[in-house]
Amino acid sequence: MGGLARSPEHDVVPGTRCADHAHDPEDGTTMALDVIFTNGSIHTQDPGHPLVHALGVHGGRIVSVDEQLPREAFDRVVNLRGATVVPGFHDAHCHLSLLGEALVQVDVSPRAAPTMAELLERIGAAARDSEPGEWVMGQGYDQNYLDGHHPLAVELDAVAPLNPVWLWHNSRHMAVANSAAFAVAGYPGRAGFTVPEGGRVPLDDDGSAQGLLEETARALVSDHLPAKTTRAVAEQIGAAGDVAVAAGITSITEPGLGAPAHLGQSPTDIAAYQLARDEGLLRVRATVMPYLTTLHPVDPTGLTVAEPYPHEGQGFGLDLGIRSGMGDEWLRIGAVKVLSDGSLIGRSALMTVGYEPETSPADDALSAEGEPHSCAAEENLGYLQFPREWLEARLVAAHENGWQLAVHAIGDGAVDVVLDIIEEAQRRFPREDCRHRIEHFGVASEEQVARAASLGVVPVPQGRFVNELGDGMARALGPERTRFCYRMKSLLEAGMTVPASTDAPIVDYPPLSNIHDMVNRRTASGADFVPEERITVDEALHAYSVASAQASHQEHEKGSLSVGKLADFVVLSEDIYAVDPTSIKDIGVTATVIGGEVVHGSL
Repeated sequence: MGGLARSPEHDVVPGTRCADHAHDPEDGTTMALDVIFTNGSIHTQDPGHPLVHALGVHGGRIVSVDEQLPREAFDRVVNLRGATVVPGFHDAHCHLSLLGEALVQVDVSPRAAPTMAELLERIGAAARDSEPGEWVMGQGYDQNYLDGHHPLAVELDAVAPLNPVWLWHNSRHMAVANSAAFAVAGYPGRAGFTVPEGGRVPLDDDGSAQGLLEETARALVSDHLPAKTTRAVAEQIGAAGDVAVAAGITSITEPGLGAPAHLGQSPTDIAAYQLARDEGLLRVRATVMPYLTTLHPVDPTGLTVAEPYPHEGQGFGLDLGIRSGMGDEWLRIGAVKVLSDGSLIGRSALMTVGYEPETSPADDALSAEGEPHSCAAEENLGYLQFPREWLEARLVAAHENGWQLAVHAIGDGAVDVVLDIIEEAQRRFPREDCRHRIEHFGVASEEQVARAASLGVVPVPQGRFVNELGDGMARALGPERTRFCYRMKSLLEAGMTVPASTDAPIVDYPPLSNIHDMVNRRTASGADFVPEERITVDEALHAYSVASAQASHQEHEKGSLSVGKLADFVVLSEDIYAVDPTSIKDIGVTATVIGGEVVHGSL
């Protein structure tokens, strides 16, 4: 995907060599600038020049808008033929490497497998195409589309008797394994395991696991999945980059790398990004977030590095003291990421008030404490993935050592915990302009929004969740609390920086679909989902460009189409400002331009 054909007959006008050279007043020499894109309707997100008709580019950066430099100063002229242009889409929370993995695994999403029978048929077909003992991997199922039921190990055993099977839930906060997978992990008969803290395993009547592994309990089996090589991850990054640029994505932030038991593909995830860049596979600009468990004390004496908690004043980070901000315009290290709680559709996000009752009979489960319990017998508040003290010690130390924080918190209970930790970090070690992030900020009251705004927190919600997950989230929360779910308008009105993101592959990645849902806020069933939180097209485009750059401290490099910034933009098939808002998702991407070069489509 991603051809870069230009049309020399009509659209690109080569200048004569004499006319192409602009005079340099400093030394009397002449210079040819690279390319000017003309005759466009270019929405810049720059308040000084909100709508221009030409962009001059040299060395990958914008050097002029409109008539600031003459066409004759440029080596090439590209006629946009009146097309609408917007800044390149920057997905502020996109698991690019996992998206690449999803492209090669069995698709069991509701689109591909809307019933349990179809899901099992897909797994059975993949098993028949595999050698005995070879892993069958799938992802994307959602029990909310399967009458509330997760696939069972015995059901997977029936269609894949000779293969270990691993199915990711679409939230990636849980997964299902069959009996062969448990056996590979050292638990024949799906028994004999101890559930780690922050996890949960539903049980059959005989005490064996049903197959579902929630949150940290995933590691019981996921630690035994085939290890990913650095090259394999780099190839996944490349495959995902191909589809990303075709959708108009020019930058991503990947939240959580290097800790496969929690998030990431392998302990060498960042090396995979470097390899992808070295070999031309990195198609989009990437900010990468190491997972919190990869950080450790960094003490010059070497005496206390092995201690479980960092001491105040002690270095804490990656080896050599590397921290947020290292890198360049193509690949840089961003915030440190950690999951504080789970998901709404999995009913594991930490809430202050319990979830609505399940619509299907609840099964017994084993918790980390080893106590069986029934979801139907007690209020389900969800849970933290790590003890609060563990989170606070490490996050405060990371803040002290110059890291930007990016903490996943979906339930309002987890939001309270994270806000407390951020406030404590700033109290003990004040820092200017931290821009600590709360990923998702899924359920937040008016008071929590105001508190987060006062702390300078950057919330990172996902508009696309409204469509793909909204019906399930509404069932889990009930009508009273749904109105606090995945807010956007309220966050903007509170004066917060609100970037745009998808959390792909949890939901679909195309930015225009995401913008559609940010503007329309309707679920897959067609129901309105907190319509008072709808935002305008311009607010959504600002979120996908300027705000996403600000969320990663990169607004000096990108976000708006301004002189001096990177020439990353998208040419659309229709005017996004003029179409019926209910058809935004149908707009096509004519071309994607990164650094002034067409990387997808044609002009």
